[in-house]
Order: sequence, then structure tokens, then C-alpha cells
Amino acid sequence: MKKLFISNVINFTIFIFLLSTVGEPFLAFAKNDSLEDFREHFEDEPFLEDLTFNDFNKLSDSEIEDLGVNTDNGADEFNHEILDENFDFEASVDNLDISKMNEFEKKEFIKTIEEAAAISGTEEVELLEEALIGIFDGNSETFNDLKAAQEQLEENYVEKLESEELVFYSKAKKLLFGSDKVYASNKQKGKVRVGVYFAGSVFNVAIGGVVGGGVSAVKSYIKKKGKKAATEGISRVATAQAKRLGIQTVRGVAIATVIGGAVSFALDYADVGVAIAKFLDSKDWYKNNGWIDITK
Repeated sequence: MKKLFISNVINFTIFIFLLSTVGEPFLAFAKNDSLEDFREHFEDEPFLEDLTFNDFNKLSDSEIEDLGVNTDNGADEFNHEILDENFDFEASVDNLDISKMNEFEKKEFIKTIEEAAAISGTEEVELLEEALIGIFDGNSETFNDLKAAQEQLEENYVEKLESEELVFYSKAKKLLFGSDKVYASNKQKGKVRVGVYFAGSVFNVAIGGVVGGGVSAVKSYIKKKGKKAATEGISRVATAQAKRLGIQTVRGVAIATVIGGAVSFALDYADVGVAIAKFLDSKDWYKNNGWIDITK
């Protein structure tokens, strides 16, 4: 027993020594490759990806809840003011500023953000929620700045790795011995460059904020309005949000034109925001590489 105890002490001492001597180089390496590690945990298969509304309608309440969709009573209710032919979608997008909302409005809007983060598939839901709040908060340094918000999200993720040694070494091992996924090279021709799934979450929040709820509310709105009419309304929302983010064109094509085609395709899918973002990725400088590379 005494020998075993001494052996354990020696092993523990060696581990602490290795931790102190190699930890810093590992950390530097992790920071340098944080983009790939970030992609692996923030850009990884949203729960609703490729799930059509027809498929969604066949799911039970418990299955829907497991996907991260809000199933609270009234979750399928939407803002009926948007049915008015004269409803100003652009003005509603401009009003998506947490710093100017009353307590009720803020509470409801935060629910939309929480659902967008929950359905994203990320392992770090709280960090994503924080990033989304920043984009829609006029008092935040990342307000309406997709690129800055993603950079901040990356930094917060790396800081979390630094504070969680065991998690860090698990990630460091993946970095040293390879990942299951190979991502596109870090090209950058466009002035705006963000991950498809992060951008999709932002579009989901904007759409939900105007419609008045998350996935279920959007589904109800499409059913009530009809796909053709709903496409026009949601296109106006997505276009207005893209412009607020500084996105005016995609490879020289006006963003309104591109968004119109994107939404027509996206409204077949339960994750409308991600479907829009993936469509943009299919039209940008580096097509279908998982990044949106676009010019302002």
C-alpha cells in the first residue's frame, strides 16, 4: 500500500511538472489554431439542419423539445400585425435593439435568442447566446457587427479553454493528432467573413424578433400567410438585417436580390436562418466552404 501511494505521488508530480512545462506551448498552439477548434464546436451540424417543415410536422412534442425548439404554451403564436399589407418590416428590424426594449419585449426577445442558440448544435450554448445578445444590443461593442461578434466569440471560447485545464488538454490532443473534420483554408476575399451557422443564428433571431417567436411561430406565420406572401415578408426582414450588418451585395449582386432567392428556398426548412446563410455561401467568393465571404 505504501509503495502504491508513493508511486501515485510520483506520477502526480510528473503530471504537474509536465503541465507547467508544456502547458504554455500547448496553449499558444491552441490559440493559433483556435479557428479550426472554434469551427468544430460552434459550426457543427445544427439540430434542425436539412429538416423540412413537413418533417418537423411529423415530430412529437418531446422530439421537438429535444431539438431545442421552444414548446412552451403559446410558442406557435406570432405577431398578427405582420399580416397587415402595410406592415413595415424594415422598421421592425430597426427596432430590434435590446437597449431600447421594455422589460416585456426584452424577455420575449431573449427567448428567441435562447432558442436560436439551442437549435444551433453548438456545445457552448451560453457563449453563443452572449454573442447573439451583443449583436442585437445597442450598448454592445459588437452591435450589428457580425465579424467582430465572431472574433469575440472565438476569444471567449479560448479563454474558457484556458480556465478549464482538463477540457483544454482534450482539445489540445485533437489539435496535435488531428480532427475528424477538415475545414476550408483561411481565404478571405470578401470584406465580411463569418461562419454559416453563426450567421444563420443571427438571421433566425432577426426573423423571430419580427415574427414574434421562434421556429413554431415562423411555421404558423407561413401557414397563415401562405408561402409566397410569407417569402416576401421574411425576405424583407432578412434583407433589412443584412443591411444593418453592412452587407449590401454578394459578388456585385444586390443583397435584396440574393436574399429573395435564399428565402424562397429557405422557407421549406425548419431552420430558416441557416438555410438562408447556406444559400449565401453558395453564391459568394468561395462557394459552399462553410463561410460567408461577401463584399459590403
